[in-house]
Amino acid sequence: MNYISNNKNQENINNTCWDIIEVSKVNDIIIKNLIDKLNLGISDDFFISFESLIKLGKRAKSGIIAYIEKKELDSFIKNVLVYILYYIDNQKFDLPLVINLYHTDFIIRAKTIMSIEEEGITHYISFILPLINDPDDSVRWAVIKLLITQDLIKNPLVREHLDNHLKQELNPIIRKNIRGFLENHN
Repeated sequence: MNYISNNKNQENINNTCWDIIEVSKVNDIIIKNLIDKLNLGISDDFFISFESLIKLGKRAKSGIIAYIEKKELDSFIKNVLVYILYYIDNQKFDLPLVINLYHTDFIIRAKTIMSIEEEGITHYISFILPLINDPDDSVRWAVIKLLITQDLIKNPLVREHLDNHLKQELNPIIRKNIRGFLENHN
């Protein structure tokens, strides 16, 4: 299943409503717009776009390559796009859980974070840190808990993400816990 805006206007994919479209009707404009949605950062649209690009597979490959070559991307988005390209070509490799980290279902995302805690976070850290901005509270809390249980709170990059996120966290319980963890690990 691949998603596109439900107003059927392929030029305006910025509408947040999504619908199913046949793969044969997906064109370069739609692929570019899906990648643009990824480039906006973690949101429900990000997860839908990620899943859509994965499912489009080889149809999306040239568009992704062109996007990487033309755009100045932050390292997270570039890593995600390179991951998608590698997945398209191989589908089996060292980081299989990234697919579930960016699943459209928040329960799968949260459970994946918990399973990474058991298997080891080292190779997944750059894919997990941005999920501190996940739209779902349970995913954000799973990320924070993982960072703390893996004793990564002392890592300057992790601290920076937590400090930045603290200012925008809406859940008062999560905000209180982040503040407490940061104060306890000075």
